[in-house]
Amino acid sequence: MQSVFSRFGYLICIISVVSASIFLLESGFSELEVLLFAGIGSISFTVIGEFLVPLYKDWKPNFKENFFPDASLFVLNYIVFQSQLLQIFLTSIAIKFAGGGFDLWPSDLNIFIQLVFALIISEFGLYWFHRGCHEIPFLWRFHSIHHNPQRLYWFNATRFHYVDVTLLQVFGIVPLLILGAEAKIIALVTIFSTVHGFWQHVNAEQDQKILNYFFSGPELHRWHHNLKPEIANHNYGNNLIIWDHVFKTFYWPKDNDEELKNVGVQGNLANSIKSMILDPFKG
Repeated sequence: MQSVFSRFGYLICIISVVSASIFLLESGFSELEVLLFAGIGSISFTVIGEFLVPLYKDWKPNFKENFFPDASLFVLNYIVFQSQLLQIFLTSIAIKFAGGGFDLWPSDLNIFIQLVFALIISEFGLYWFHRGCHEIPFLWRFHSIHHNPQRLYWFNATRFHYVDVTLLQVFGIVPLLILGAEAKIIALVTIFSTVHGFWQHVNAEQDQKILNYFFSGPELHRWHHNLKPEIANHNYGNNLIIWDHVFKTFYWPKDNDEELKNVGVQGNLANSIKSMILDPFKG
């Protein structure tokens, strides 16, 4: 059972949850309802995995250092400050400057094929914004909040500064809208990102083998969270890892387990709500 989860848990989760999400969207459920369903489904899988096959027992989260700050940022970003509304506003401005977009999206193709195209195109924008967050000091101030935990677990997926997560989503959505992608495709990309994000940070043994050459899964993403910048500045893919192959930032050493555990950032250990929100503006 444990080896099955390590090898196939991600595939089972992503295929079942995304397929069910497509069915629900085409059955008339709202994007928000389906997103909630997908999030609960992915969380259920990852929590079970962390219980059955934890990668590191001392990465088990506690309330003060992990659950409270992570949950607080989630509530502030999506419920209090409504990041999604600002994303829509910024996206509309970007589309206007791009001339209103084009009617180039292949809407007549099978929805699964459309989703694959959408993920590849969206990932290009996500890759370059994410990479910029590591290479441009001003953007790193905000993005470092995501990297400063010294243990990884499923809820790290939501630990972002408001500025960081808002701009990240805009960079992923704008290319799709410029090409004329329909709302349900945008929703499915968001759903896939949500499901995948919890897996990407899971503290459970994973052995995804060849999938690591296509998806930015936990085995790769742990290296991206490494304390050493020369290691962390790789594997920028959010959902897919293909652009890391193209731009030579793919990194997957298979024989350095001790270094793998060395996660966090140098210097910035802000963990209170006030410091996480305000410190990036101070320089």
